[in-house]
Amino acid sequence: MKNKGKIILLILLSTFSLTSCDGVPFSSEDFTSRISFNVWDFLATFLAFVVLVLVVFFFGYKPIKEYVRKRGEYVEGKIKTAEERELKSQGLVKEAEENLVESKKSAILIVEKAREDANKQKAEILEQAKQEAKEEKIKAEQEIAQEIESTKDEIHREIVQVAMDASKKVLGREVNSKDNEKLVNDFINDLETK
Repeated sequence: MKNKGKIILLILLSTFSLTSCDGVPFSSEDFTSRISFNVWDFLATFLAFVVLVLVVFFFGYKPIKEYVRKRGEYVEGKIKTAEERELKSQGLVKEAEENLVESKKSAILIVEKAREDANKQKAEILEQAKQEAKEEKIKAEQEIAQEIESTKDEIHREIVQVAMDASKKVLGREVNSKDNEKLVNDFINDLETK
């Protein structure tokens, strides 16, 4: 690229040189002859200019234009990629925020459920303890009632025995089972009425 620029500069300088071919500056006569219009010189100069324009166009303008176009496409591609990444990152940020909100809601629900379950278990345990206490109370009451009944039976037997012994001493004879039964029933009836 640098060599092409040097070649074009040399062509221009050689076309518009103010010195003669042998390197001596122009005299006033040469200058006027040079200023006068010469068709062949004009055509040569014009042709050199056209060639120069074509050379500059093909070797300078087109490659530069192509380079600028490619560079523009590259920059546009980078911009589009950056925009896509930005949109994607915004989407990921939004998704992460939504996930965070959902996680918080889920955590709150889990804590609430755990509290409810704990309260349910507490209530069940208390209810079970009450039920067991009630059953123990009923069982104790039944045992007490059985003890009272067995004690009553035992006292009843002892009373009967004492009554039999007393009747033997009072009557002075052995009491038979009919007499014994009548005496015991009378004694018990007496006790119950008092």
